[in-house]
Amino acid sequence: MDAIKAGVEKAKETIQGKKAEDKAEKACDPTEKPSDRVDAAFESGKAKMKEQEHACNAECKKDKHFYLY
Repeated sequence: MDAIKAGVEKAKETIQGKKAEDKAEKACDPTEKPSDRVDAAFESGKAKMKEQEHACNAECKKDKHFYLY
């Protein structure tokens, strides 16, 4: 069960990483309004933080799985 949870966390990590990249691109785009770029930079930071949280959760769940056996 922990292996499945670790896999789910890895998927969430990937999704958040993609969101962070997309928002970072928008934050650097000079054709966007400045307010939109600031919002995108903030959202990129939040997505990056969530990506790191999911990576940590995946590692914890993976470690639990391996140490039980």
